[in-house]
Amino acid sequence: MTITPNIFKIDREHHLLKPLTTTIAIIKVLIRDAYRRAEWELDEGDLEIQPYKRDSLTYYLYLYTIADKQSEWATFLPEEIKQGKNKFQQTKLSLILFVETENELFAIVGGGGYRIIVNFIDHSYGLMTYDRLINLTEDEATSTKSRGITGQRIGMSEQFRDQYKMVNYLQFGKIPKELHVKLAESTTSDYFTFLLGKYNERLNITVGNGFKINKQVNFEVLHEIIKELNNLLEIPAKELLSSYTQVRDKNEIDELQKALNKRIFNHIPFLLGTSRDERDNFEFDLASPNNIEAFYEAESYQLKEKIDDKHILFDTVFHRDEIYKTVVLKAYEHCGDDENAILFYLRGVRVHCYQGTKQTTSAGFIYHLNAEISHNSESAFFIDSKWYKVKDVFVKTLITQTESIFKNFKLPNGILYEPWDLQSGTNALIDEGVYNLKYNGKTNYIVMDKILPDNIEVCDILHILPTEIYLIHVKHSFTARVRELTNQILISARRLSEAIASKNNAYFEQMFKQIESNKRNINNLSELEFLDLFYKKKVTYVFATASQFSSDLMIEGNVNKYRSNIARFSLTTCSSEMRNQYFDMLTYQIKRT
Repeated sequence: MTITPNIFKIDREHHLLKPLTTTIAIIKVLIRDAYRRAEWELDEGDLEIQPYKRDSLTYYLYLYTIADKQSEWATFLPEEIKQGKNKFQQTKLSLILFVETENELFAIVGGGGYRIIVNFIDHSYGLMTYDRLINLTEDEATSTKSRGITGQRIGMSEQFRDQYKMVNYLQFGKIPKELHVKLAESTTSDYFTFLLGKYNERLNITVGNGFKINKQVNFEVLHEIIKELNNLLEIPAKELLSSYTQVRDKNEIDELQKALNKRIFNHIPFLLGTSRDERDNFEFDLASPNNIEAFYEAESYQLKEKIDDKHILFDTVFHRDEIYKTVVLKAYEHCGDDENAILFYLRGVRVHCYQGTKQTTSAGFIYHLNAEISHNSESAFFIDSKWYKVKDVFVKTLITQTESIFKNFKLPNGILYEPWDLQSGTNALIDEGVYNLKYNGKTNYIVMDKILPDNIEVCDILHILPTEIYLIHVKHSFTARVRELTNQILISARRLSEAIASKNNAYFEQMFKQIESNKRNINNLSELEFLDLFYKKKVTYVFATASQFSSDLMIEGNVNKYRSNIARFSLTTCSSEMRNQYFDMLTYQIKRT
């Protein structure tokens, strides 16, 4: 028999494993924890695992069978034919082969064995190992899955034609999650000669949370692969896979987590309305780590808290903007001023997205939270519950690109002429919705804020010119808030381009009726004239923001003083995607009072 091996590495630094001194003790903790979570009964006798030593490696085999599922024949056949026979339950053989080296513990799984180790593996092991081997100009990507910090690139899957070099895959805002790669010929021969079957052969690998060799091998070859992968961990990482570096130092992660906890905790008075101090305000973004569009287009969001290892519904909200406040204030209701208890509660909350009665996506609340934290004069990004820092060389390039966008793609003056006021008696800017309504009733303006055909906001303000319409999206502060704005622009542009291309009159009719029902001024347009705005005029999107600084500092010429890398990433990637895939996009900084 042969297998296609996918090798995982157990994270010995996991808080449940760190105190343990023997491999047998680690294996027992993994198995007991998995059985407890699955509510299975564990026969302690099955934990008597014998080691098998070979060369410098020691193997441990854990083997188990579980009732997997009932055969489909059980529901197909009538009871009279089955005659009461209860033999339709299928069982599955599963195993985990643990491999101990001098410093590491690897695992290869079969059947359903992955569920045993999933909470205890190093989820970046495969990628970090590949980063030690990468040849940007010779390695070829065949397909990739990435996590993004900007735009719609929350989860992205790409497939490439032949000879797509890895150097072309790398770009701002992209964090690889899984890569299918054909290694350079030199890399294959340098590290995996024992796998070569013919001259000039190149090895195909899949790397993510594991390191998978896409080749059938027997046990003897697997043994050599483990030895080679163990040796590779001694090679320094090249840090070429992304413009980010993941923070791995445990002490630094603890410090960043404390800083994030403090931001959330200090934000509670702001949410309660007992503080209007902008220093307590917390800029963040919520987005599903699994499906950004399903999250944005959901009709409702069920919020479930963890009680006694079960998730119980405690509230349902109907707009994504309500999720964060509802969850955090529920945590405060439960935990009071106990900061640590609040964090523990938040980590147990799950967000379930629904279209009607159909669940479209779900994930933990903390996994939805994306934020940029400034700590010790450095910026760090919290994404998918992990911490990242951007490399200095990329920051400098981003500043240059952002400056160029504000300089070269400007909305003409005189269109957004209303100043952005402060809230009475405060230093805080008025809400976007209040600003947008300043244009309601003005000639050639239609306020589209909260107009949601197909549950997607097309724009905040529509401005009509003789041959062109501007779809203006508005959000004050060039901070992490920009990420939500660029998400909205890209989703709106995709949906609008589809509606125009397919002549989807129903979409625009729905838009028109919502404007009327919200008693917004429609500029004396008939329904047909409104539809023709989109069919007969050029569509241009506008990214409009206002300075959060009291001095009303211009962004153009001062991007380095607007410290948010999320804002820079979001704007540069959105600008590129819009022009390449959808419509032109201009920028504008709205003047303050």
